[in-house]
Amino acid sequence: MAVTKPNGILQRLDLDNVSFSRLGQALSSSSLLDLQSLVALALVASALTIVYRLCLHPLAGVPGPFLAKFSGFWRQQRYWAGTWHDDILLLHKTYGRVVRIAPNELSIVDGNAVKQLYSHGSKSVKTSWYKTWEPSNGRTNVFAVQDKKMHSYLRKRVSSIYSMSSILKYEPYVQVCLSLLMKQLMKHARVGDTIDMAMWTNAFAYDVVGELAYGEEFGHLRTESDVGKVRQTLCEAFFLIANLGHTPGQMGLLDNKLTAKITHLLRIDDPSSRFKQWNKKKVLPRWEGKGPQGRADMLSHFLKMKTENGSPVDFEEVIQESLTIMGAGADTTSIGMRACLYYICKNPDVYARLQREIDEFYAANNLTEPVTYLQTQGMPYLQAVVKEATRLFPSINYQLLRHCPDGGMTIDGRFIPAGTVVGVSPLAQNRDQAIWGKDADEFRPERWLEDLVYARTLEAYNMTFGGNGPRMCIGKNIALVEMHKFVAQLMWTFDFEFVNKDKPWRVTSQWFAFQHDMDLKMTPRPGRETSWDKY
Repeated sequence: MAVTKPNGILQRLDLDNVSFSRLGQALSSSSLLDLQSLVALALVASALTIVYRLCLHPLAGVPGPFLAKFSGFWRQQRYWAGTWHDDILLLHKTYGRVVRIAPNELSIVDGNAVKQLYSHGSKSVKTSWYKTWEPSNGRTNVFAVQDKKMHSYLRKRVSSIYSMSSILKYEPYVQVCLSLLMKQLMKHARVGDTIDMAMWTNAFAYDVVGELAYGEEFGHLRTESDVGKVRQTLCEAFFLIANLGHTPGQMGLLDNKLTAKITHLLRIDDPSSRFKQWNKKKVLPRWEGKGPQGRADMLSHFLKMKTENGSPVDFEEVIQESLTIMGAGADTTSIGMRACLYYICKNPDVYARLQREIDEFYAANNLTEPVTYLQTQGMPYLQAVVKEATRLFPSINYQLLRHCPDGGMTIDGRFIPAGTVVGVSPLAQNRDQAIWGKDADEFRPERWLEDLVYARTLEAYNMTFGGNGPRMCIGKNIALVEMHKFVAQLMWTFDFEFVNKDKPWRVTSQWFAFQHDMDLKMTPRPGRETSWDKY
């Protein structure tokens, strides 16, 4: 009977004198050859990928950092370094209006791009990066959702609660926290303490969110501390979530049972999980009807929401909305407040003119109580200062990513194919000289007052709150109310200046651009020393 010799490894063996040692040698030899083949194949594939991305890719001709043409690692390591607020401005200054920051990703500074990507009627869709903000239980939220119909539904059911008319109903809650802030600042100013406004503004913004979304202040102002380390936790969580968005697996790398067990055994803290557990503990009493009864706040609205079929929402949907307001209403607001203080202190003429307007308004209206938001709208220079400060220092400086819509786009004479990942950094866009003029990098509040028709045109391109379309920051009105009231009441009460004029703050990019170590010397203005004692 003929014997058919087997192929591969067995063909190289002596079947008549087989032994375990010779079998092992043959297998080792074959494994070595297979490993060498795999390495060679990987090298060839890598070389071809590099050649393609450098020479043949549709974006091959777009300028940008050399390493960014080959891998997203260049962009990612800049994100992790926390310097994107400087990097993105330097990129566009060096390479122009369209910059390649990853093999298939462009950063754009262009007014037409803003309209095509973020305005009402835009056909562009969010990229998979936003999935990093979704919980692991299959739910979504108004920020992360990619489907436009679902986004419209999610936003519509809460839009009334975020409207300016609703926020003004809750203004007394804001003022309770603001009065406490002024009282605490006065206590320290009287004895000449150095005051870190990075800490105080953050504490204030979080206590306001506590009042609006959880029915109680968190106690950050009253205790002068980060109660439960919630601010630190959320800051760390944002950093992880945003930066894992470009990593395979995204938050699934952390948000799973295996990782949870490993981190528990190694005593490694996961700030995202820690924050979610804290949030559930805060919401649960109201969900169970144990919280303050009859209190009209944002959480009471969330508890009454309905699903698409009209049935009551479950606990997880309420949790998602409370998480959203924490993300949309706390840090964004405090960042804007600090931006206002920074530019006011850096520009003595602005400081003097603004304080004069506030004093004259108080006197003309015989104000004996804290100024309301609607009253601040009678101070045009104050409004201009807030707009200009937040233009130059918007809270978000990362890219707001979209897929280029069908048909592609032409930006600055360069065609961008459909499907390309494109993004606009609010920080970079808000300094576009084509929109804002040659003085785009200068703090000049007068630009909002010189020509009101032109100022309305500028608003269409202002990316401070993520544009003016359906994806605009849902917490915008919360921020506006707090910032205007804060600046007016602070400047009426105190004189202040930087302790370190050469280095007034330290900034790190973590999705948001966080300012740290903002030390001020504050002095009670004559006749105002006891103005907050009764609150």
